[in-house]
Amino acid sequence: MPKNRNSIDVRLLSKVSALYYEQDYNQQEIATRLQLSRPKVSRLLKRAREKGIVQISIVTPNSNFVELENALEKRFGLKEVVLVEADEKMSAQTIKRQLGSAAAEYLHRTIKVGDLIGVTWGTTLQAMLDAMQPKSISDLHVVQALGGVGAPEAKAHAADISRRLSQALDARLTLLPAPGIVGSVEAKEVLLNDRQVKSTVEKFSQIDTLYVGLGALHTNPVLTKDTQEISEEVCDEVMNSEAVGDIALRFFDINGNEVDTTLKDLVIGVSPEEMMAIDTVVGIAGGQDKAEVIHGALNGKNIDVLISDSLTARRILEG
Repeated sequence: MPKNRNSIDVRLLSKVSALYYEQDYNQQEIATRLQLSRPKVSRLLKRAREKGIVQISIVTPNSNFVELENALEKRFGLKEVVLVEADEKMSAQTIKRQLGSAAAEYLHRTIKVGDLIGVTWGTTLQAMLDAMQPKSISDLHVVQALGGVGAPEAKAHAADISRRLSQALDARLTLLPAPGIVGSVEAKEVLLNDRQVKSTVEKFSQIDTLYVGLGALHTNPVLTKDTQEISEEVCDEVMNSEAVGDIALRFFDINGNEVDTTLKDLVIGVSPEEMMAIDTVVGIAGGQDKAEVIHGALNGKNIDVLISDSLTARRILEG
C-alpha cells in the first residue's frame, strides 16, 4: 500500500526544518545530504513556516523597548531609535556609559566603506569613544565638525574626540583648527578665510553621518558664568531666550528652530542648514535633564537617529 503523501510531506518538512534550525546545517548542506536542489530546500523551509511546523518568535530583553522605539520612530519620522535601560535610581554617569556603548555599537553596525563621519563634542560622545572597539574599514574619513570648546586636553574636546575616532577606525582625519566660539563676527570671518579652516568647513557638505550630543540649556558648560568661552552678556542673552538646548552650539527652541542670539554668529562649526542636508544625523542623549532638548530636536527634525534611554523616551511620548 502506498504511503500517504501528506505524511511524507510533513516528514520531509520536519526533517529539513530540524537540520536547518536545530542542527545549524546551511541550505546547501541540507540539499547535499537529502539529495535535493538548494531551491527546493528553500521552498520547503518557507512551507514549513506557512504550515506552522516552524514557529519563529523574537525574544528581546524588554519588549517594551521595541515598542517605545517603534512609537518614537513613527511619531517623529526617525530612521531608527536605540534605547538603553534606565530608571529613576540610575546615576547620570551610568546612563551615559550605556548610551556610549549603544552609540559605539550603532556606529560599528552602520559604517560603510568610503564613509565620511563627522563628530562634534561633549561627554556623551566621549563615552562612545570609551566604548569603541577598533575596527578597520577601507577609505574612511573623520572630520571635526565643530571648533574647539573648553581645554584642548579635555577628552570631551572636539579635536580629541575626532582624533580618537580616526584612530579606532584607522581612518583619515581632518581637524578644524579654530575655536568653537570666537569673540566677534570679524574674527570669525578672518578664521573662515584661513586656508586650513576653509578646507575643513568645505567638507561639511560631504559628511555622510554626523554624531552629535544634545546639550540641555541649564547644564551646558559654555553657559556657565565663569566660562571663558563667551561673555556674561551673551550668556544672559541665551539663557533668557526661548532656547531649550543645543546641537553643536546651535541653540534651538522646543520646536527645533534656531534661536536668534548674538552667539549664533560667533560659532565656527557645522550650521543648522548643513546638518539638515546631511543624510544621517545621530543624536546621543539621555537622562532626566535631556527630555526637553531631545523633544525639541525631534520636533524640528534636527536628528535622524536617536540613541537615548527608556525613561526619557516615555517622558517624551507622554509630553
